[in-house]
Amino acid sequence: MRTRARIGGLALAASLCSAAGAARAGGFEIPDNGTEALGRGGAFVAKADDPTAIDYNPAGLAEQRGTRLLLDGHVINSSYSFQRFGAYPDNPADPATPWGGFAFPKVSDQGGAFFAPFLAVTTDFGTFDWLTVALGVYGPSGDPNRTYPLGVVGGPAASRYDVIQPSSTVILPTLSVGVKPLPWLDLGVSLHLARAIFDLTSTSFVDLGDGPSGPCKNVEYHPCDSVSSLHATATALAATPGVLVKPSRALSFGLSTRTPINLSANDGVVTVLTAPLGQPIPDPGHATLKTQLPWYWRFGARYAFVGDDGFENGDVELDGTYETWGQSQGTGPQIHIDHLGPTGPAFDDINITVAHGYNDTYSVRAGGAINTHLPVGVLSVRLGAYYDRSATANNPGYTRLDFDTLDKIAGTVGAGYTWNGLTFNLAYAEVFEPGRTVAPGEGQIRPIDGAQHGAPVDSQGNLLPAVNEGKYAGHTEIFSFGVVAVFDEILGWPRAKTWAHEGAAPKADEPKKKEPPPKDDDAEPPEASNEAPPPPAAPPRAKAKAKAKAKAKAKKKSDWND
Repeated sequence: MRTRARIGGLALAASLCSAAGAARAGGFEIPDNGTEALGRGGAFVAKADDPTAIDYNPAGLAEQRGTRLLLDGHVINSSYSFQRFGAYPDNPADPATPWGGFAFPKVSDQGGAFFAPFLAVTTDFGTFDWLTVALGVYGPSGDPNRTYPLGVVGGPAASRYDVIQPSSTVILPTLSVGVKPLPWLDLGVSLHLARAIFDLTSTSFVDLGDGPSGPCKNVEYHPCDSVSSLHATATALAATPGVLVKPSRALSFGLSTRTPINLSANDGVVTVLTAPLGQPIPDPGHATLKTQLPWYWRFGARYAFVGDDGFENGDVELDGTYETWGQSQGTGPQIHIDHLGPTGPAFDDINITVAHGYNDTYSVRAGGAINTHLPVGVLSVRLGAYYDRSATANNPGYTRLDFDTLDKIAGTVGAGYTWNGLTFNLAYAEVFEPGRTVAPGEGQIRPIDGAQHGAPVDSQGNLLPAVNEGKYAGHTEIFSFGVVAVFDEILGWPRAKTWAHEGAAPKADEPKKKEPPPKDDDAEPPEASNEAPPPPAAPPRAKAKAKAKAKAKAKKKSDWND
């Protein structure tokens, strides 16, 4: 019995941790990075004219002149709750389970607000008008700070077999380059070194056999729970190529894609925090974890309202995204535990597949800005909206608490002020999430029984009941602030955009071409002259060369006389 209990705690911890870590950047997550982009409803693929282009579309770097530094930050305040159907299947006469027969209480996320920073710097080295390089570090947009209680209203939480604390983080140190091979074409690519940190806590049920007459009196008997944690890290490579096509000064089209991120953690350590029935805590075990983040496609079209003086009075943009979660998480993460418990082959090679049942996702994002000259500086006002389709829309029976997989409909607003090379941005998003009900008989999330090598069955081989049937509700607010500094302008060395489209207004630092004097049709033609016309003036470079030659000859003569 004791060795079976040890397996139970470790196997469930590993499986739940992998499930959470696999879903850091799906369409069911919270878009999107960048303060300016958020104010526009995340519609930024065809604009991408600040350093967040390393994420949205690296082709947008190509026209960013000078050296720029961006510091942005999202404060994500997300709530997510679950009201499970049914009641505790315990005997209230049992002193260990006095809550027996009471309806399951509501469970809510207690993780609080989460801060997500974005840092990037770009430069054309003060030389190039067709090349820009960038460095940055950020993470996929989302809330990894969810925490659910182990107990609610004097009893065990009804959600404890799903997840307790899915605290996983993915960091993307990024190197990017943007080039402009043609006046109407920008190209770019970002190279990402993905660093994932999994740090999770979860609960499993360990059925020690003999049915109701045994020590575990029912399938959710609280004294037979085991609480475990897993810590693991993984590193992977990914790329985001992008293109911007600009047929005119006003119109632009953008496309970018992020390649899959294959995360393989080989250094996992699983630790049992609470053993069932008060048994001794076993030694930590070694585990590996394999999971994948999907292809991420972005595409957009933008129209800018440009005045005769070349000032952009405003713009509108419509974007779409597509993420292949059905391919990357249709089967689910793979877990392997080398050995647990005493010596012997019965405790070796434990393999678990966590079924997620995700589907591909898409989103639609629309937004724009109005720009106004002030006596000092320029004010920008931004509005936007987006719809994000859920990754469990096709399979609602896989709805769970590790990630908020409800549909998301948001309205956004933002503002920016630019003066002397500095831009200050603010944005706010109100995210509405239509509730969802997983009806009885529809749920697919079940406890994992370590005594059965991680299978969701009891000691008799019967399928354990679903624990995710009930009502889900969510709501999110995002506050964002940021600053962009263009050092060349701050220092008084502005570098204007180059490769302007034909018909564009001249740049502010370019002199206008002088117009020839008007022709007078009534003026008499000049009288013919018998004098030979004067020889054509030598070009300036030829004059300078002749003058230098004469000076050298005179100097040589003077030396000779000496």
